[in-house]
Amino acid sequence: MEFLISLYERWVEIPRWQKWLIISAVGLVIFALLYYIRIVPLQDTLEAEKRRMESLSLVVNRLKTIERRKLDLEKTIRRLEGRIKQLEAELPSGKEEVSRIIKSISDADSGVQVVSILRGAPVEKKYYVEIPYTLKLKATYPEFLSWCEKLAKANRILNFGDVSLKAIGSESKKEKESSDRYTTLIDLQIKAFSLKR
Repeated sequence: MEFLISLYERWVEIPRWQKWLIISAVGLVIFALLYYIRIVPLQDTLEAEKRRMESLSLVVNRLKTIERRKLDLEKTIRRLEGRIKQLEAELPSGKEEVSRIIKSISDADSGVQVVSILRGAPVEKKYYVEIPYTLKLKATYPEFLSWCEKLAKANRILNFGDVSLKAIGSESKKEKESSDRYTTLIDLQIKAFSLKR
């Protein structure tokens, strides 16, 4: 307590301008301490937050651009999917039975007699299924060509494969009379295609 009293007595004896100088110096030291202890870290935090905000702003701008591109791409995808459905509707579905198509063309005054139709095992491809058929036909050569043209126009994707033509020659007179109409025996390979769904 005596220390405080002696300090107070000295303080009273100091001239007024020195008192103001000491008070100003102490205030300046306190301000400097507060500035470096509280304000400088806050400024550093503020700068870091500004940099973070700028980087987030860049990310947001990039995301907005990506969102616009995404919407454009989704519109393009919907348009292309519609076009695919339209094209699929125009393409043969593959549900039409090939043997029925062949028989209907043969029965429609084509002059071709279907001896046999053998369906092979389906072969899976990436986007479609390939179904092989082996046909045995009797016809005259011009009728066979006409029949092939009609089959090519059928609502089904078909590929003609190996064709073997043999002249029909019969030994007996009875067989010759029954097969006079047909001059050619035809072995034909056909491949039908169906889209995978």
